[in-house]
Order: sequence, then C-alpha cells, then structure tokens
Amino acid sequence: MRRIGEFDQEKSALKFWSFLKGQGIDSTLEKDDDDQKWSIWVAEEDKIDRSIEELRAFLADPEAKKFISIASNTVAKTKDTENEQKHPTKRKSQGFKEYNLRERWGSRDRSPGVLTLSLIITCVTVFLLSGLGKNTELVGKFFISEKLDGQLSEFTSGQIWRIFTPIFLHFNFLHIAFNMLWLHDLGSQIEKKKGPKHFISFVLILAAVSNLAQFLVAGPAFGGMSGVVYGLFGYVWVKCKYDPGDGFFIDSFVAIIMFGFFIACFIGVFGGVANWAHAGGLIVGLAWGYGSALRWNLGKS
Repeated sequence: MRRIGEFDQEKSALKFWSFLKGQGIDSTLEKDDDDQKWSIWVAEEDKIDRSIEELRAFLADPEAKKFISIASNTVAKTKDTENEQKHPTKRKSQGFKEYNLRERWGSRDRSPGVLTLSLIITCVTVFLLSGLGKNTELVGKFFISEKLDGQLSEFTSGQIWRIFTPIFLHFNFLHIAFNMLWLHDLGSQIEKKKGPKHFISFVLILAAVSNLAQFLVAGPAFGGMSGVVYGLFGYVWVKCKYDPGDGFFIDSFVAIIMFGFFIACFIGVFGGVANWAHAGGLIVGLAWGYGSALRWNLGKS
C-alpha cells in the first residue's frame, strides 16, 4: 500500500477517492488529525502509476466529466462524515476508512509474513539441532567454508548454498532472540508491503553480500542473521525518511539504538561480533532503500 497524495479539503478527497473506487482501484481514505489533511492510499502496487496519473488529471481539472459523475455520491458521503463527527456514538458504516495516522502505526498488523515466519522457524530449528551452536560438525556444514585457508573451495565446487547458509547459525539465546525479533518486525513489514518475491530476493542479496564481506575480512567462522537484519533496518529507515508514502515504520529511538549498537560493536565494546556482515548488510539496505525512494520521488516530478 502506498500514499499517492493528500488533500486539504475533505470534499475533494472524497470525490477523488470515490472515482478510484468506481475504477475498481482498491484504495483507502485517511484523515491525519494533526494537520487536518486527507490522504489517499492505494493498495495494489500495479495500480499506483495509473492512480497517480488520475490524481494529476483530477488536480488539473476536478470538474472534468469523468469526475462529475460521482459528485452527488460524494456530497452524501460528506454529510454522513459530518454527522459522525457531531454524533460519535452514532457512527454509521462508511464506504471509506478514516483513521488517525498515529493509531494506524500503533495498531499495525504485527503478524509475520509466511516467508518471514519460515526464516524464523528455520533459524530456531538449526539452533536447536546444532546444540545451541555447539555441535561443531553440524555448524561447519553451514559455514561458507569448513577450511580456514580463505578460499571458497566448497562454493566453487558447486556448493552454492554456502554463500547463504551462515545466516541460519546462532550461538546463544541472546544472539538468536535479538535477530529473530528484528527479523519478525522488519521482515514482515517488507514482505507484506512489497510482496514475497521482492522480500526473498532482497534477503538473499543481503545474505550473500554480508556473508562474503565477513568471510573476506575475517574468515569463515561466523554465523547469524544480523547482517540481513541490518540490511532490512537500513532499507526501512531510509524509506521512512525519504519515501514515507510507502507506509514503513520504525521508531526514531529504535533507530538510534540500532546505529549505536552497530558503532559500539565496531569499536570493540562487544566482542565476537561479525562486524563486516553488519556493515555489508547495512550498506546494501541503505542503498536499496535510497534507490527505491529516489525512483519514486523522480517519478512524481
């Protein structure tokens, strides 16, 4: 779901929203009580470009024939809205959804996406089967390489999956709890808003880059989902700053904690951390998010 525009006047917002509904475009109308603006959100990604074109046409000529046809319906809905505001105990069922935007973020769907849940289950299963990361024989099968010579001999011999499998390894309860909580929150947002194909492609790229970065600098003895988590975090953080219409959310205090932990690990406050996996994932996530936001903002101009 993406916010395609906002209106200062409720009547205009209702009129355009009604037009979108008449065109079979699944959309939502929301009121932000802080600045008294009405936002239009379009649910389906493949209809966003068309919706934006229609919005531009509407703003250029709101009295065009194709928009006039729904005027009477708009007036009726506007009156219903006014009645609801005057008599909140007698709220009627409406054809649009009106929310306070802060409540939207506070009550957002927190259930994990299917792929996100699958990744969490896989990590927990590997953690338990590996004896909490202490079964060296099994753990070695998930390393990029079981040899300490700095070569990718297993990968070059056809074991391509080793580029990705270190993300499933965790070595203590705090390690896996931290990563799974962030994977649940950030991964679910991206999977639900961008779709499972986009999400799994992103995760695989983050895994490959973060794992290779750590391997090339420090060797094969590492594991964890944290490189991917930092990539997801970087993506969501940038989208919140430069493309808020995409609907992602991360609390500013949480962002400070994530960046603070990243720096603390790099300067040696915490030992035994795959810092280059964190860095590789974060850089890719920031770049991916900024590229996505830039394309969207250029497309609007």
